[in-house]
Formats: sequence, structure tokens, C-alpha cells
Amino acid sequence: SPKTFKFRPTKITAQVSTLSVETSVKDPESDIESLFSSNTEEIDRKRSNKQSNTGASGISSGVKLENISKSYKGVTVLKDVSWEVKKGEKVGLVGVNGAGKTTQMRIITGQEEPDSGNVIKAKSNMKIAFLNQEFEVSMSRTVREEFMSAFKEEMDISDRLERVQKAIEGATEDLELMGRLLDEFDLLQRRAQAVDLDEVGAKVSKLMPELGFSPEDSDRLVASFSSGWQMRMSLGKILLQEPDLLLLDEPTNHLDLDTIEWLEGYLNKQDVPMVIISHDRAFLDQLCTKIVETDMGVSRTFEGNYSQYVEAKAAWVESQYAAWEKQQQEIEQTKDLINRLGAGANSGRASSAEKVFLRGHLAL
Repeated sequence: SPKTFKFRPTKITAQVSTLSVETSVKDPESDIESLFSSNTEEIDRKRSNKQSNTGASGISSGVKLENISKSYKGVTVLKDVSWEVKKGEKVGLVGVNGAGKTTQMRIITGQEEPDSGNVIKAKSNMKIAFLNQEFEVSMSRTVREEFMSAFKEEMDISDRLERVQKAIEGATEDLELMGRLLDEFDLLQRRAQAVDLDEVGAKVSKLMPELGFSPEDSDRLVASFSSGWQMRMSLGKILLQEPDLLLLDEPTNHLDLDTIEWLEGYLNKQDVPMVIISHDRAFLDQLCTKIVETDMGVSRTFEGNYSQYVEAKAAWVESQYAAWEKQQQEIEQTKDLINRLGAGANSGRASSAEKVFLRGHLAL
């Protein structure tokens, strides 16, 4: 299948391949010690497993923002932001530049702390994935290696199993070391089983054709593909991690129309909760089930896609204007009544009416 498109240059974040960690030339004794799991590593793993069974109260999937506020150097960006996204929903964040859309994403990921309010997550150890215009791929890897790099823990276990096995083969004359290595090998095998290491290759093989890659593409270098296909790799790595929430920040920038349409179709098939920031209104129209507008630091939620939001917003503005006009008429009528009652014997009634007017006016 063709893989070449005309595209504008985009910044690609190059990363050093972590697929194979070769043992450097060091002191043999310290090199052997590096093969063994540390106590800290085991504690972290057990803590992670324990947390995975702990859910936050209030929602069963996705994330919920409640009365979020945020200021920078005395300037209020978010004043009162409340909305939620659940499984199957795709929320579009809209607003003028500087309205705080990216700030809300950063608060969700924990990169920023709100000044007040709550971020409620369905799980305490929620996997949050982020896709933006700077696709994180390594140009020196093959396509298959790039997808496999999504499984960092699994690849680390696989590498360590191989290194420990080689160490066992060379430790036949040191029974104490042999025993320690066998214990470590047993521990790593149990960890491999816990993370389904045997299924990693099958998951990649299943996903690649779904993203449009042929078996022949497996050994091609990432650098030989256009930015549109590199975006597919970046998205594929995210989906292989099975995230609980997917954040997309201007994902269509620098992509050609064919790739954007493919991305729309592919994301529409996913039921993972999504939050999307995009200036591409057609993209929001195709994907979003809900629009959250942030205006003057306050959020409002509109059901439906972008076009439905535009219609609903226009109707809301019209109703607000009608309510304001009615209010102005009532104010004028009350003022007129006060003026007519302001003389002679009716002055007491005028004073009473004026108090009613002031009380109502101050409450607005």
C-alpha cells in the first residue's frame, strides 16, 4: 500500500532506542549485581498492583473536573470549570487562545495543580495518554521496534530474562551465585507472566494492519515514512498501552487531508474517553459527542458536536439577551413608578417601591 504523502515539515521528537540494553564493559562483579531486582523495585511494583484495585469514588470511568480555578501571577485563567468525560464520550475543549484549554489538560495529567476544586478520576492509577502534533518516535528504529517500544516494562523484563539466562550459563562453578540467579530468573518469569509478555508480539501484529501497515513494513525504518504515518505509529503505541483516557492536543496539525480523514474514522471506533483540543472544526464535528466552552474562566457544556454547539450557543446567547431586555424593561417600569409616586402623600409608597427596586437591582 502507498505510504507517501505531500506534507508540511513537523517537529519529530527523536528518542534513543530502549529496546535492547547492552551490558557495558564494567567490573564483572558489579555487572552481575545489576541483574538482580532491588527491594525498591519490588516495593514499587507491589504498590502499583495494590493501587490498581483502588478506584476513586463518584465516577465509574473517565475523569471529572469540579469547580476548578487557576491563576498565574495574579491573573485568573480558570474561575469555575466543571465538566466530565466518560467511556464512549469524546469532549472537545473550545475557547479563544488563552482561555485555559491546555491548562485544563495539564491539570488532568497532574502537570499543574488547581488553586481550588477537585479532579476526580475513576481509578487512582489511571493511565492517561497524550497525542499531540509532536509525535514521539525514534527515527533509527524499525516500525516493529517502534511499536514494541510501547511496552517498556515488558521489554525490560524480556531483556533481563535474556541477560540472567546467559549469566546462569556462565556461573556453573559458583553455586551460590547460581542459586541467586535462578531465584532472579524465577522472579522475572513470574513478572513476565503477570504482564502477559508472551502476548506482546501478537498485540503488535494485530494492530499494525489496523493502522494500515503491511507485514513488509515491519523492518522498514521509521525515518522512511511521512509524518502522517509516523502519527499512526505514535497513536498505535498509545493504544497498545490501553489507556483509560486519551488527550489530543491539535493532533491534525501538519497532516494531509487523507490522513486526517483516516484519523477521524479510526478514533470514532474507539470507546476510550477522549478530550480534544483542535482548531479544525470539521475534525471536532466528526468526533465530538460533547463540547465544553471556556469563556472568561467559566465552563459551559453543550451536548453534541461542534455544529450543534454553535447552534446551541447562539440560542443560549439569544435567550440571555431576551432575559436582559426583560430585566431592563422591568427596571424602567419600576423607575417610572417611583417617579410617579414620589410626590406628596404618595412619597411613602415611593420610598417603599424604591427599596424594592434597589434590592432587586443589587441582586442581579
